[in-house]
Amino acid sequence: MGETKILLILKSDYTPSARIRFLDLLPFLDAKGIGYEVEYLPTSGGERRRLFKKGAGFDAVVLQKRLPSLWDFKTLRRNARKLAFDFDDAVHLKNASPSPEEKDYASATRARRFKRIVSSADLVIAANRVLADAAAEAAAGGADIEVLPSSVDISPYDPPGAVHRLSDPPVVGWVGTRVAAAHLLHFAPALKMVKEKVDFTLRIVSNEKFDIPGLRVENVEWTLDGEPREIAKFDVGIMPLSDDPFSRGKSSYKLLQYMAAGVPALASAVGMNVEVAGEDENNALLAETPDEFAAKLAGLLENAESRRTLALNGRRAVEQKYARPVIGERFAEIMQRLSKG
Repeated sequence: MGETKILLILKSDYTPSARIRFLDLLPFLDAKGIGYEVEYLPTSGGERRRLFKKGAGFDAVVLQKRLPSLWDFKTLRRNARKLAFDFDDAVHLKNASPSPEEKDYASATRARRFKRIVSSADLVIAANRVLADAAAEAAAGGADIEVLPSSVDISPYDPPGAVHRLSDPPVVGWVGTRVAAAHLLHFAPALKMVKEKVDFTLRIVSNEKFDIPGLRVENVEWTLDGEPREIAKFDVGIMPLSDDPFSRGKSSYKLLQYMAAGVPALASAVGMNVEVAGEDENNALLAETPDEFAAKLAGLLENAESRRTLALNGRRAVEQKYARPVIGERFAEIMQRLSKG
């Protein structure tokens, strides 16, 4: 272990964000000689507080995504020489997506705990500007905040070619968990509208199987190793979202995966998706409503030049801004500043 030592306390060993935002980036800490130890937050209160006390032996402690109770927080803050809080979801809200009722997302407990951690941490690391703004508001502008997007590994994907040919029938792809599928199912009527104009197969890569009446659905079991291969087979990748408080904090990871694979993509114009899509939707197409989503998806399936342009621009944008080496270098620099500051 190097001279600098950081304790990384991650949400769990099965949470995708633990892998994406930390475990995949550890080689960049190694390259800079930054020592670290990875722990997963225990479910037992006594074990959590023992872990938090362990922070006293490190230059800095990074807590991922969890909002500790007052007792836990006091133990953590008292023992951490430097404390950082990293989050890539709207953890200060309840996930009630796609409910149209704003009140369904409110949680006094989450809001109180969120305000406590972001106000007291030496550094807050947010996955996008929407989350960073939420932290700044909760901390009344007093927090030191860094925006660090989640990274994408582009190495499994070949750069897109000059021609973007469709499968027969075309494959519209979506990748995600059972929870995230609430958005996909919410957009089912829009997808059925497209099916009436342009034939396609909806390929769902997930840990759950879905049957959507009126659509030809092909379920593919998600695996970590197989995910890049399956995404690369999509003709168009979609990321539908309801425009609600929780969804606005999403980190566009699906959209970035499609773009990294050179797959032309269509996403809802919600939160970080707008930034990732670029000015004039150069990198991906955006839709404000389900009806617009349907119209743009049908148009994309019918327009080879548009698909080719999006594939090339999307891949280039990921290479420049979101690829693992780009984010990994920034992550290592942030950890270095935190532990030495």
